[in-house]
Amino acid sequence: MQQINSTITILLARFNGQVLIPFVAASEAAGIPEQTARNRLARGDYPIPTVLNGSRRFVHVSDLSEYIESLRGNAMPTPRRGPKTKASKLAGVPA
Repeated sequence: MQQINSTITILLARFNGQVLIPFVAASEAAGIPEQTARNRLARGDYPIPTVLNGSRRFVHVSDLSEYIESLRGNAMPTPRRGPKTKASKLAGVPA
C-alpha cells in the first residue's frame, strides 16, 4: 500500500476534502499573495497548473501539494549577521 503524502492530507483537511481548490485560496495556501498570483497568471508564469471550470479558475490539490513540497528543497539558510564567530574564523568561512 502506498503512503499518502502528508501535505495532501493536510490540504484535504484544510479544504474539506475538495480536490479542486479555488485559485485565490490555493495561492494563499502556497504563500503567494492574491494580487501577485493574478499578475503571474496573466503573465503566464504562475508556478502551479490551473483548471478553468466555467468562469472560475481552480488548482488541483495534488498540483498544489507538489508545489508546496518543491519549496522545501529551495530553503536557503539565513546568513548570520554581525561579526564572524571564532569557529567561522578558524574554519575560513567568508563573511
